[in-house]
Amino acid sequence: MSKTFATRAAVAAGSLALAATGVLTGAGAASAGSSGQQISYTDHYSRGYRHSIEIYGFNQNGEESLGCFNINSGGTTNISGWWWRGDVTIKAYNSYNCQNGYQWGEHFSVPYSQSGDWHPITGY
Repeated sequence: MSKTFATRAAVAAGSLALAATGVLTGAGAASAGSSGQQISYTDHYSRGYRHSIEIYGFNQNGEESLGCFNINSGGTTNISGWWWRGDVTIKAYNSYNCQNGYQWGEHFSVPYSQSGDWHPITGY
C-alpha cells in the first residue's frame, strides 16, 4: 500500500467518524434561555380527556421540527429536551401518541431568548 493511499484512507476514516458523531449527538441544546425555550404545557381541559399534544415549529437552530408528547391530562407537562422559538402550533388529542381524536389547536409565539429555559403555554 502506498503512503498516499494510506493517508487518504486515514483521512476518510477520520471524516466518517466525525460525521457519525454529529448524527448521533443531534442538534444540541440551546444554552439557558437563549436561542429557544423548552415548553411547559398546562392542559386546562377536564382531567382524563386529553392525553397528547403535537408541537410543530422551529427549533433552536431554525430547523422545522415536529414532535408528539404524551401529557399529564388536566395538569402541567414539561416538554424537556426540545427547544422551540418563534411561531409554534400546538394540537391536542384525546388519545395517546397523537394517533386520533384531534380536539384543539392554536398558534403560540415562543421567544428566542428570556431569563429562564421554560416558556409556559396553556391549552383549553
